[in-house]
Amino acid sequence: MMAAATLLLALALLATVMLARRWGVLGRFAALGAIGRRSVRIMARRGASDCSKERAARLLAMRLMGRSLAAGAGLALAAAPLAAALALGPWLGLPTLNALFDPLARTAILCLGISLALIRFVLGRIGRAHGGSRRGRLSPA
Repeated sequence: MMAAATLLLALALLATVMLARRWGVLGRFAALGAIGRRSVRIMARRGASDCSKERAARLLAMRLMGRSLAAGAGLALAAAPLAAALALGPWLGLPTLNALFDPLARTAILCLGISLALIRFVLGRIGRAHGGSRRGRLSPA
């Protein structure tokens, strides 16, 4: 039973990572940091009136709010497979919550993740060596 729960958690975690990569969740959070740095530069600018600084800060705050909501929503949607595995585990009779805290199960999930990342890396290198593009599409012949 623990092996099935571990496999279910591993697959859910890998699906979460793939969705986060596909939807660019990390890029959205990086954009948030860039907006924050820009707002700090605007506030530190000399020679600008307080009114213009306030207007720029208000516009950046609205942009920051919109981008943070979008990034949070993307992260919540990407984490949906993991949440579904944890919620459906007891319903299916699998001890997914116990597997989440079991050191042996966590090590197995880690090994599976590293193995799949290594396989993905090697296949990507082979594909690029034989003329494939970075995204895995075949180049026109």
